Amino acid sequence: MAIDAGGTQIKWALVNERYQIEERGSIPTRTDSADRVIDDFCSLVEPYRDVVEGIGVSMPGVFHEGDSDGVVGGGGALNCLDGYPLGRILRERTGLATTVDNDAMCAASGECTVGALSGVGLGLMVVIGTGLGGAIVVDGQVLRGAHDLAGTVCFAPVDVRRPITFGTVYGDYTSWLALRREVCAAKGIEESADIDGRKIFSWIDEGDEDARRGLDAYALTFDNMLLAFQTILDPEVIVIGGGISAHPELFGALDRMMDSARTLPIVPRPVIKRAGGGNDANLIGAVRTLLRSLGRERG
Repeated sequence: MAIDAGGTQIKWALVNERYQIEERGSIPTRTDSADRVIDDFCSLVEPYRDVVEGIGVSMPGVFHEGDSDGVVGGGGALNCLDGYPLGRILRERTGLATTVDNDAMCAASGECTVGALSGVGLGLMVVIGTGLGGAIVVDGQVLRGAHDLAGTVCFAPVDVRRPITFGTVYGDYTSWLALRREVCAAKGIEESADIDGRKIFSWIDEGDEDARRGLDAYALTFDNMLLAFQTILDPEVIVIGGGISAHPELFGALDRMMDSARTLPIVPRPVIKRAGGGNDANLIGAVRTLLRSLGRERG
C-alpha cells in the first residue's frame, strides 16, 4: 500500500508488484497534531491490513537511507511530525513492514519506473507544489548525497549575497503560490485562498491576457532557475511534476520564455518533459522503496 501525504490531502493506493494501481482514494490532510496525522494514516491502512504486505509512505522532509525508524526531518507542511519515528510507529500500530521517504525522491523513483526518467542516465526531477521538490537520478537510481539532501532545489539561494532563509530561496519564487502571486499581480487583484491552480488556468484558457502575462512572468523566473540547474548538473532531461504540471499551458510558457532566459549560448537549452506518471509517481516510488526494503524491487 502506498500513502502520499501532502499539505492539502493524503492520497493512498493499492499498488501491485508490477507497479499497477488497483484501488485509490484520498482524504484531507489534518496538520494540527502529529497524533491526528498518524491516526489518519492508520485509518487508511486498517481496511486493507490483511491483504497488503507493507506500507510505503511518501511525504515532505529529510529521511536517511537505511533508517528503519523513518524519523521525519522537517516535514514541510507536515512539520507537526518533525522528529517522529514515523516508520516505527506505523509498523508497530499496523503490524506491517513500513518505509518512509521524501516525496520528491519518491516521485523521481516512480518516474524512473513508469515515467519520463525511464532509461535516463542523468536526470533531474522538479516537483511544483506549495514548496518546490527536487531529486537527481543517475542510471535509474535516486542520488541521495552525503546527507540525503541531493537535489533539494527548494533551498537553493536566489541571491548569494544573502543568507539562505525562507524568503530568499528558489522555493519562494517558483512554487505554485508564486504563480498565483504573479497572476494576481498582473490582474491587479488580491491573492486569496479560493484562487487555486485550476482557477488560474481556467482564466488562461478563457483568453485572459493579464493571467497569461502573469504566467509568462512566472515561467521566465522558472526558466532562469532551470538554466542554473542545467549549468550545475548538465542533466539529459529535467522532468517537471506536481499538480500544475497537468496543464499544457505551463509547458508552453516555459518553452516560450526560454529564449529570453537563455542569454549565454554555452549553457545548453534544457530538455524539459512533463512527468509521465503524473501525480501517481509519488505512490509508485513509495512502493518501489518498500519493495527494495523487502528485497523484491522491480525496475
